[in-house]
Amino acid sequence: MRSILFGSVCIALAAAWPAAPAAADDITLISVGAVKGSLDKIIADFTKETGHKVKYTAGSPLMVPQKLKAEVFDVVVQSVPAMDDYEKDGGIKAGTRVPAARGGIGVAIRQGTTAPDLSSADAFKKALLSANAIAIGDPAMPNGSGVLIQRILAEAGLADALKAKAKVVGLDPGQEQIAKGEFELGMFNISEIRTFVKYAGPVPAPLQQYTNYDVAVSAKSTAGEPAAALAKMIAGKGSAESWKATGMEPR
Repeated sequence: MRSILFGSVCIALAAAWPAAPAAADDITLISVGAVKGSLDKIIADFTKETGHKVKYTAGSPLMVPQKLKAEVFDVVVQSVPAMDDYEKDGGIKAGTRVPAARGGIGVAIRQGTTAPDLSSADAFKKALLSANAIAIGDPAMPNGSGVLIQRILAEAGLADALKAKAKVVGLDPGQEQIAKGEFELGMFNISEIRTFVKYAGPVPAPLQQYTNYDVAVSAKSTAGEPAAALAKMIAGKGSAESWKATGMEPR
């Protein structure tokens, strides 16, 4: 009799106990590097809340499309133009693409130096014209910060004036050169300005340019609801502070 009662209690407890989370590393995510700082925090929160582990890959705007062609990922975060191309190729599961965040361009300077006045378009122009050497991203890279920086310089009427001192650099190498004093300042995605340089502030509103980022579930994903839940969390209101913490704006 006792064994029957014990068995009944065990069955009842098993029925009442929540189902165990899916196996480890059950979701794969890929994104461009500009959103990595925010996604690291969002992923940590997601794993804590759901128990699902996420295998995360971040890369340049050139690398991500190549990886998407060669490998299968469940969730994708990239710029709107890149996502447009991915969707045209049939890469996105219907109805899963939503806006995530947007990021602007900021100015980096060497630690310990005084930040230039960036409070207005005129002040920003003066700061650039006064600088001896300026680091910028590569405008030849599609959907990269260099494209936006060239637009900013063109709209500011400085494209020709700065040709001799605006040098195309890599993201980290350029900021390392700023830290050494080899460049007076540089312009990069705000979310990618490193801690070993000083963030002087954003490009002022009249001249600012943004990259808009979307999130979607891949058409090849087999992760089901966990993948959809991760995409929803990335774009959700609850992740707004994670985006803002890296200088980005939730959309």
